[in-house]
Amino acid sequence: MSQEDIDEYSNSIKRLKNESTITGISEEEFNKMYFQSLNELNRERLKKSNRKTNTIFVIPILVIFFITIAYNYKFVYSCLICNMQEYIYPGLRLLRKISIPFVALFPSLTEFYQETCLIQNPFFTVVDMDCWPCSSIHTIREISNPLPIHTQQSAPFVYKTKQHSINFDDIKKLYINNRDLFDKESPKILVNNNYYVSPRDVFKSDLQNKDLFIWKFNNFNVARLLRQIIPRPKVVPKFGQSTERFIIMDFKQDKYKIPDTECNNSFLLTLKGSRIVELKPAEECKHECKSFKLELKESYLLWYNWWYWRPVVQQSSSNETFIAHVGSYC
Repeated sequence: MSQEDIDEYSNSIKRLKNESTITGISEEEFNKMYFQSLNELNRERLKKSNRKTNTIFVIPILVIFFITIAYNYKFVYSCLICNMQEYIYPGLRLLRKISIPFVALFPSLTEFYQETCLIQNPFFTVVDMDCWPCSSIHTIREISNPLPIHTQQSAPFVYKTKQHSINFDDIKKLYINNRDLFDKESPKILVNNNYYVSPRDVFKSDLQNKDLFIWKFNNFNVARLLRQIIPRPKVVPKFGQSTERFIIMDFKQDKYKIPDTECNNSFLLTLKGSRIVELKPAEECKHECKSFKLELKESYLLWYNWWYWRPVVQQSSSNETFIAHVGSYC
C-alpha cells in the first residue's frame, strides 16, 4: 500500500469521525464501532484464507484416494462384498418397511414393481455392435411347421398359427368378466402413443374414434387370463416367456412402431385383420442390414430378434380394424 493510500484512508477516517461528532456520537462509541468493523473484516479474511488452505489440502488427498481405489479396485470390491453380504437382506427389509407408508398413500406405485425399465433412453446405442446376424438376411421366410426356438436365432420368419380370430368385442367381453383384476393390474391404455386412459373409458363406448390403443400387461394373473383366448405359440418354449404382453387395437390405420419388448426373442401375432409391416434394422446396423416389408395376415405370426430388427406397422388405406398381440421370451 502506497503512502498516498494511507493518507487518503486516514483523512476518510477523520471525516467520518467529524460527521459522527456532529450527529452526537461520542469518541468512545466511534472507536468501539471502528474496531468492531476491523474485527469483522479480519474474520472474513481469515475465513477465506482457511477455505483456500483446506482446498489445497483436500484436493490432493481426494486425488490420492481415488487413484488408490482405482489401482486396488478388485481388492476393495471383494472386501466390500464380503463384509456387506450379511447386511444386504436386513437393509432391503428395512427399505421395504420404510416404503410401506408411501405405497399405502400412493397405491398406483405398485404397478412399477414389475417394470424392468422405468425410463427408456431413446439415445442409447451399442458401440461396435456386431451386425453379421442381420447382414446375411436377404428375405423373410414363411415356414409351415415351426418348432420351439431355444437356440440363438436372428433370421425373422412368419408362419400361420392355429390362433382363432379375436375382435374388439371379444377383448371387451374378457375385460367386463374380469374388470376388477384388469382395473387393478393393468389400469392404463396408451392412446395414439400420446396419452393414457382407463380400460373403462375405452370399452364403455362402441365408437373408438379412429384411435390406436396399446394395452400393456405385466403380471402373472393377467397373463393367465390372456392364455384363455391367446394360447402360447408353437415357437415359444414352455419356459422363459415374459409376463410382459401387449394388445394392439388399431382403428386409426396410421403408421406406428411396435413396442419394445422385455426379451430379445419377440413375436407379433395378428388376431384380427391384416397390415403391411416393415422390419427395419436396428439403428446400429442400418448401414449393413436391409429393411423388409411383408403383409401380416390374420392368424399369422412374425418372429424377429428385437436386438437386430424394429417392426413398424405401415399406414393402411382400408377401414379394416387391426388387432395384434406382442410378446417375447428369453
